[in-house]
Amino acid sequence: MFTQNYTLRYGDYKDFESVKPSALLDVIQDVAIRNSEHCGYGLYKMRELNMAWLLQGINLHIDRLPHPAREITVKTAVRDMKGVVSDRGTIIEQNGEICAKSVAAWFLFDGNRMRPVRIPEDMAAHYESCDFGDDFFNYKKPTISDAEELYTVRVCSSHTDTNNHLNNQKSAEMLLDALPGEFSFSDMSILYKKAAYPDDTLTVCRGEIENGYFVKLINKDGELCVAASFENK
Repeated sequence: MFTQNYTLRYGDYKDFESVKPSALLDVIQDVAIRNSEHCGYGLYKMRELNMAWLLQGINLHIDRLPHPAREITVKTAVRDMKGVVSDRGTIIEQNGEICAKSVAAWFLFDGNRMRPVRIPEDMAAHYESCDFGDDFFNYKKPTISDAEELYTVRVCSSHTDTNNHLNNQKSAEMLLDALPGEFSFSDMSILYKKAAYPDDTLTVCRGEIENGYFVKLINKDGELCVAASFENK
């Protein structure tokens, strides 16, 4: 399993005792990129191939938010690669104790054909796989629920990445910002449906579900861009 240690930044602090949930999503995204670099398919190699890994969705389970002043250890590996999809598990530890774990579904996108493509066997062979054990979990899409419009946000250049669209982690921050301030969650499920670009205006909508909230971002045409459920189980 690929392992990387992280020292969290001041901007990741929720308070003096814990980090923001978005900080966990940030390191989960970063460690996946670092693992691909280690396997020989980093950002620049993928640019040469005119390919990219795009995130279909992610589930995050939080046992406890890490202490911000202490280093965390993040472990990740591919659980499976089938067709166009790579299923990746990640474990976040602090002082040898598991704080959170996630499973994410990534798909391979071909920039020449402008569509998802089957993962080549020679590429898959470079990635070490791990089954993570029976107590791990499988990716599950959030159930789309009714939601009331709250406000709009504009996609800025600071929200984008090398693909020139709204970054996965930045869109998750927008979803998290829509949650009531007193609400904390243990389980999150995000579905990425349609890309958003600089200067797009997105409407943030929120609805109540059992044990939590459903939040979504829709574009000016009413199309779903990102949706998520947040539950305290």
